[in-house]
Amino acid sequence: MMLFLAIPALFVGNQACSKCHAEIYRSYVLTPMAMSSGRNVRPLTPGSFRDAASQVRYDIDADGLVRLSKGDARGQRQLSYYIGSGVAGRSFAYARDGFLFEAPVTWYAQTGSWDVSPGYASDSASRWSRPIEPSCLSCHASQTRWREGTLNSYADPAFDQNGVACERCHGPGSLHIEGKAKMVNPARLAPARRDAVCAQCHLTGQSRVTRAGRQLTDYNPGDNLSDFAAYFVATGPDDFQVNSHVEKLAESACKRSAGDRLWCGACHDPHTVTAPSERAAWFRAKCLSCHEAAQCARGFDCAGCHMPKSRAADSGHGVFTDHSIPRVPGRARVQPGASWKLRGFSTADSGDRELGLAYAEVGVRTGSRQQQAEAIRLLTAAPQDAEVQVRLADLEERAGNSGRALALYQAALRQAPNEVVALVNLGRLYGSSGLLDQAIALWREALKRNPCLAEAGVNLQIALRAKNDTAGGEAVRRSQEFCSFE
Repeated sequence: MMLFLAIPALFVGNQACSKCHAEIYRSYVLTPMAMSSGRNVRPLTPGSFRDAASQVRYDIDADGLVRLSKGDARGQRQLSYYIGSGVAGRSFAYARDGFLFEAPVTWYAQTGSWDVSPGYASDSASRWSRPIEPSCLSCHASQTRWREGTLNSYADPAFDQNGVACERCHGPGSLHIEGKAKMVNPARLAPARRDAVCAQCHLTGQSRVTRAGRQLTDYNPGDNLSDFAAYFVATGPDDFQVNSHVEKLAESACKRSAGDRLWCGACHDPHTVTAPSERAAWFRAKCLSCHEAAQCARGFDCAGCHMPKSRAADSGHGVFTDHSIPRVPGRARVQPGASWKLRGFSTADSGDRELGLAYAEVGVRTGSRQQQAEAIRLLTAAPQDAEVQVRLADLEERAGNSGRALALYQAALRQAPNEVVALVNLGRLYGSSGLLDQAIALWREALKRNPCLAEAGVNLQIALRAKNDTAGGEAVRRSQEFCSFE
């Protein structure tokens, strides 16, 4: 008996889709999703600013060359890719030796000015070392070309398709263009699978935890997103974030009343751009499919009142639409300081392993001892895969249990030799115990996976000097010189 193996569909790119769907293609390429990343940053609006925290002056020209200065120090960096549609703003990626980093400069469209990127405002130095990992890049670009075994190294170019390509929502198309399969139509999927198409990028939560042995980048439209990751939100009032659309909509009275009938596609046509002069009428018509016009005498613009633009906790100078749809106009559900307890966003988002990893992430980020203790409790009882061991080791080390942490890092590296956090932190524990050769070997390995790991670089230099290895120290210095300015 002969066995026939199923041939998986492959990605073919937007141009292949455009041959049969020309009208949709012409409309879609003008949407913010289609323009959410690109390989050519020019032309930019030239500008300059001085960062208050670092006192570094940035001058950006139309070609994306950034000149830096502070006192007598001078330098320059070339922006390689843009990230973001430009509606609220646009951030940039800086590529060096195949590694991709987020630049500390952002163009804020709503203020028409350049300023420091979100998350960099408190930095006392100009950092060019924040790695862009595949799970981050994949929501802005399509068919990313990550080099396995590294943290943030990519082929050139880093992605094959600018922005969110057709196949990100409709699945890979090679079999379809051969007449052997249909494309995924999200609107015809079961509600959970339908909503997952949007949630893959528009659901933030307090924490997103990848399932053991899975990668979020392996998700394809039509799959259950919960098979790849679990999402956790705060049990109490939560911070409003840039990509909080799905969880904020779930909070709304509209969604709770309408259930599965209300989803992203109920109000948005992802293939078109609604002209500004037509937006109020467009969304009003959507609202009136459930509500009576007599219910509100405040005006014509339903979304303008009930879905206000609000400052997001992670947006820098940008403002974004609040999808919690507050009943009282202007009273957005934006309350800083989430409850310390977490819950799965949906019933599918469960498991002590995943919840423990979520508590570990949020507990370290917030400094909450309660969350860290809960993470240790859950993770100690969970299956000990490498991710669990690394997180648990970090928590044990923070609690002063260095011996326990050392054993956990060692166990993690036996399972996952490329695990960067384990390489760096186990190296530190070895170094503090005087085991310099073992520490040096680990830090060298870590820097191969991301040359801008500051802790590994600095500690490696110190260890090499202690061994009078000046040549090795110079090599480290050269590998680190592009990671920051000054």
